[in-house]
Amino acid sequence: MDLERIYEVKTATIHNFERLWMGNYQNIKPVIARSPGVSRLFGRFTGIPALVVGAGPSLDKNIHWLDALHGRVIIIAVDTIHRALEMQGVPPTLTVTLDPQEDIGHFFHGVDTSRRILVAPTIAHPKALGQWKGDVMFYNKFAPDIPALTRIAQMEPAAGYLIPGGSVLSVGLDLAFRMGAPQVAFIGQDLCFPANTPSYAGGTIYGNSAGVAGQDSGEMVTDSDIFGRNMPTRKNFHVTKQWMEWAFTNLKRDEGPARFYNCTEGGIVTKNCNIVPLAEWAARFAGEKKNIEWQVKKALQKKRK
Repeated sequence: MDLERIYEVKTATIHNFERLWMGNYQNIKPVIARSPGVSRLFGRFTGIPALVVGAGPSLDKNIHWLDALHGRVIIIAVDTIHRALEMQGVPPTLTVTLDPQEDIGHFFHGVDTSRRILVAPTIAHPKALGQWKGDVMFYNKFAPDIPALTRIAQMEPAAGYLIPGGSVLSVGLDLAFRMGAPQVAFIGQDLCFPANTPSYAGGTIYGNSAGVAGQDSGEMVTDSDIFGRNMPTRKNFHVTKQWMEWAFTNLKRDEGPARFYNCTEGGIVTKNCNIVPLAEWAARFAGEKKNIEWQVKKALQKKRK
């Protein structure tokens, strides 16, 4: 792993967000106190595969598969893509958010979230949470080298931990792993900017925003994609890619290892995972329909005291 680049990204994150983290936590403590922790889900889904859906532009080629997978696999959506999935008629099993900014709430405008479940960090912005009308499960960001986040986690032990890994999709991967999914696939995780391609999938609030042309050149590096092509990417995206490739072989759980599948059909995540089309993964692992939503709701029933 590129330790210098990881240190650079982490230092910038702490500098930019430490005060916001603490302020957000103080403001949402009452909400956390009456909400279940994400640890309620851990180890309860050992026979069910999971699919984590990112918002990269490659998702456009695969989003049509999701309706057939609904109820057959756990679908974990990143916040950025929640609206697009609802518009497609595919409500995710869980939606995951990571960042502490107020504008995260914009991802939930214009869709009914009253029957959905959000997995949010204990440092989420209160106004962003205010845009979500359904249930919320909280988690602590696992960051033992960041004192502010460590203090918050010590005050909220019932929430449980998820590992950030540099992006909201990596949180979704850790969640799927800890839920016990034996096969964990991900799509829409490009982490790079192919030529003449927008930055995000269709249906997000960003529309057809500029790809590489809209990026700060000082934040750009290059890496090879799954086809061996040299691709421009951001430093923080490259850190996420490195974390993912590390996590595929290093994450541990009582239920034993999982197999990870890159079904993005593009992007720069290439090592320590199986690279297959989503259609092939679905044919191999998606079984009969199950009442997955009921199992998740059951975990929510017992409220914290």
